[in-house]
Amino acid sequence: MRSRWMVVMAAVLGLLIPTGIAQALDEGTGTVTEVAIDGAGKLVAHGRGHVEVVGSGWLRLAMVGDVTITAGEDATVKIRSFGTDAFEEAATNTTIDRFAGLIVVRGSDFQVSADGRFRSIAAKGEGVAFLQGRGRYRASGGYFGTWTGPGARIAYSS
Repeated sequence: MRSRWMVVMAAVLGLLIPTGIAQALDEGTGTVTEVAIDGAGKLVAHGRGHVEVVGSGWLRLAMVGDVTITAGEDATVKIRSFGTDAFEEAATNTTIDRFAGLIVVRGSDFQVSADGRFRSIAAKGEGVAFLQGRGRYRASGGYFGTWTGPGARIAYSS
């Protein structure tokens, strides 16, 4: 009976210790996590906080919050509020407060800055995403991680 109890306690401690260490490393250092995802395909993420993406290719945000989009002349910006069926064209330089819906940006040069809750963030092409707050990200090719208060800066290219 005593040996069973020891095995159970060892298993529980084995599960708890790595989790505590990982949280301490993520939140205790106060430094930005730097990740380069080169040739790994699409970056996807979800969470809550502040997001900045500078790049080219395409970006899709399903979110609730505030967003500012600055894009080059060849870019297209489409928005669709939750509960509607059709996308609307938006100006390439747009600020939307208290937005709830989907935003798609395509072009060779864009910058998007947003605060809020992000059901989904997807980007493909070349760029840098800065994710600050709480959430998770992954990319095809086996890359995955979390974004925390100090933030994660992720350089991606396909």
